[in-house]
Amino acid sequence: MSGARARTTTAVAALALAVVTVSAATAHADARWLAADLTGVGDAALTGVTRVDGDTTWAYGVGVGEEGRTRPRTPLLLTRDDGERSWRRLPMPAFADRSGQIGQISAVSQDDAWMVGQYEESRGAFLTQHWDGTEWRVVDAPAPEGKRFAGAGLLDVSARASDDVWAVGWLIVVDSEVPTPGKPGGTTQETHAEAVVEHWDGEAWHLVPVPDAASLWTYSVTALAEDDVWVSGYTSEDRPAMLHYDGVSWSRVPVPYDGVNGELVDLEARGADDVWAAGRKLADDEDPGHALLAHWDGRSWRQVRTPAGAGRVNDLTLAPAGVVVAGERPDGTPYVMRLRHGRWSELSVPSGGTDSGRYLTGVAWTPGGVTAVGYEEAGGSLPTPVLLTGGR
Repeated sequence: MSGARARTTTAVAALALAVVTVSAATAHADARWLAADLTGVGDAALTGVTRVDGDTTWAYGVGVGEEGRTRPRTPLLLTRDDGERSWRRLPMPAFADRSGQIGQISAVSQDDAWMVGQYEESRGAFLTQHWDGTEWRVVDAPAPEGKRFAGAGLLDVSARASDDVWAVGWLIVVDSEVPTPGKPGGTTQETHAEAVVEHWDGEAWHLVPVPDAASLWTYSVTALAEDDVWVSGYTSEDRPAMLHYDGVSWSRVPVPYDGVNGELVDLEARGADDVWAAGRKLADDEDPGHALLAHWDGRSWRQVRTPAGAGRVNDLTLAPAGVVVAGERPDGTPYVMRLRHGRWSELSVPSGGTDSGRYLTGVAWTPGGVTAVGYEEAGGSLPTPVLLTGGR
């Protein structure tokens, strides 16, 4: 795994179509975005957005403070009902180690939702939280026993029913540790990455074995039925990977793409014959990456053509007659693009501050159209949250 292409989804370091052919032509659209006033939120980065039901949308991420040389982080969750003009904070218990953030949220309904986050060494478990409509409750998810971790976390969760929730993530397992020559007290670790898959059965989280876990990094999961679960990510050889669970066993399913390396970072599905995956493909080691989009029609995965100027996809959402993706161009500028009836249109994103970089990390189709979230950052300053709605 190349250090130059680190892919953990930390925000502050840091697709009913059966597609046969897709035009790569791109038209520009006047998006008329509305930027939410988040001055009362403080320094923060929004990392995701989800439509809870027909009326409610949640945006989430991490609030960042500054205490001397440290920057403690606290979970940040904002909610808005259709018709409301402003977003309000929904309280959530803080993480014990003060360094975690919300990885992902998935909701069955307004009173049944799950959040997944980082591994907490003090608890010896992955931290998840469950929403019952009134409050969040911390629920531990087990980590593999007998191993020492240099880092770990859950990156995505798919809540299909109250007794059928799936989560995926990563582990950096320490294989050995020796003193570093010439550095008193220093140590050098040999490590390897492993995939993590967990399942909630209504009573508890359970680790789910997957084949060749040590050769995979799992990024995203979508559960359609008890016998139809998709997991995406990439391999130890830096190639896009897809796993499917049929209720009995897991199988590796090939995803075609015209690149040397790449990864699939998000999955969304309308049904068993309409699943979308998105991420990035690279032509060589110096390539910053281009958009990778694929579609499952119930028989096989097929790569979907994307506009040449689209860089890596950070997030995707289902939209009427297609999908919407948000990401970064090869030059680092953010974009939002919509695929509808086989044609792409670009939803022009408002620029950020003169001296700051703007990053879009999450996108969802909401009652107001597209909602995109992210953050701005200038130099070493603390991040400022970004929340845009519009772009129909």
